[in-house]
Amino acid sequence: MIFENLIINHDVWTKIQKTFKNNKIPNAYIFSGIDGVGKEAHAIELAALLNCKRLNNNESNNACGDCRSCLRIKSFQHEEVHYIHPLPALKNNKSSKKLILDSATIEEINKFQKQKIKNPYCQINLKGANTIPINAIRDIKKKLFYTKGDNNWSVVIITEAEKLCLKRAEAANSLLKILEEPPENTLFILITSKINLITPTILSRCQKLFFPRLKDSTLNDFIVKENLENSIKEGSIQLSHGNMRELHEIISTDRVDNLKKIIKYFYSDKINNIEKLLSTMNEINTKNKTEFLKYLSHLKICTKDLYALSNNGSKNFINYEFLNQNYEEISSLYPNSNWEKIINLLDECIRDSKNNINFTLSLYSLMINIQRCLKNSNYNITKSELIKGI
Repeated sequence: MIFENLIINHDVWTKIQKTFKNNKIPNAYIFSGIDGVGKEAHAIELAALLNCKRLNNNESNNACGDCRSCLRIKSFQHEEVHYIHPLPALKNNKSSKKLILDSATIEEINKFQKQKIKNPYCQINLKGANTIPINAIRDIKKKLFYTKGDNNWSVVIITEAEKLCLKRAEAANSLLKILEEPPENTLFILITSKINLITPTILSRCQKLFFPRLKDSTLNDFIVKENLENSIKEGSIQLSHGNMRELHEIISTDRVDNLKKIIKYFYSDKINNIEKLLSTMNEINTKNKTEFLKYLSHLKICTKDLYALSNNGSKNFINYEFLNQNYEEISSLYPNSNWEKIINLLDECIRDSKNNINFTLSLYSLMINIQRCLKNSNYNITKSELIKGI
C-alpha cells in the first residue's frame, strides 16, 4: 500500500480489486462522497496497483509500496500518474492553448503534495482556485497521446471534478471525447463531493463509486491505532461528522472547548455574554472565515438537537450527545423557545456570511432576534425585522 495511515473503504476497494483481477478496468471512475473520507488517496492506491512492478509476487492484490513505481507514486513523481486540480486565474495569454503555471503556484502544489505524502486526507487547496481551466485538459490530452509509456497504466486523477463544469463548462466538454475513447491502458478518476454539479454527459461516461462517511467506531479505532487518545476530547468525533480531515482540524484547533463556550454565550440573555459572543465570533472570523462558518453550522445542529428534544424528549435523535448536559440546562432556561425560527435565523446568517454581507451587522441582528425567539415560541420574524435587527 502507498499510505499506511489510510482507512480503506473495504466495500469500494473490494469492487476495485475484483475489477482489476478480471481485467475489466473502465475508462473512467467517479469517486463521490463527503470530504475527508480518503477518495483521492484511494485513487492514488489504484494508480499504484495498476503500475506496481512486484504485483505478481503479492497475493494481497494491493500495491507493494516498495518497488520503483510505488516509490515514485509516493513522491508524486511518477511519469504516468497525472494530477489535475482547480487552479487560480492564470496569467497566460488567452490565445495560448498551453497550461503555464507560475512559480508561486508550482511551489504551493509541491507544498501540499509533501503534506499529503504524510497525511492521505490532506486536501490540495490552492488559494483562489475556483475552476479547472480548459488548458489543463488540453495539456493532459497531449501528454496521454504523445508521451505515454507502453508498459504502464496512465492514470489521470482530477480533484474537485465539479469545477470542470463551472461557467461555460469548457473543460468538461473538452474532456468528453477522451473519456469515451482514451488511449489503451488509460484510466481517468474524477473526485468530487458534489456529484450533483457534474454534467450528465460526464456522468454517463464514468463508473460511479460512492464513499460513505466514516463511522464513529472506525474513527475510534483509528485514534487508538495512532495513539491519539491523549490528543482528543469527548465530542471531537461527533463534530467531525465522519470526515477525517475535519477530525484532524478539530483536534488541532481545540474546537470542542471553543464550541462549548460559544454555546454558553449564544443561548444566554445576559448582555455581557452577548458581547462575549460577538467578540469571540469576530475574532474567529478575522482569523479564518471558513472556521467561523463551521461554528455557525455547529450551532445550527445544536439548535436542531434542542428542537428534537423539545418535540419528543428523546435523546436518541440528537447529533451531539456530548452536549446533553448543556442541552438540559438550555431547555430548562428557555422552555418556550421557538427553535425552528432560530434554525432559520442561523441559515440566514450563514448565507449572509458567504455573501460577504457586513459581519458585525449580520451577527448583531442574529443575536437580537435570537433573544426574542428564546423567550417566545410564537414569535414570528418578518423579513423587514430580520434585516433591521433592532
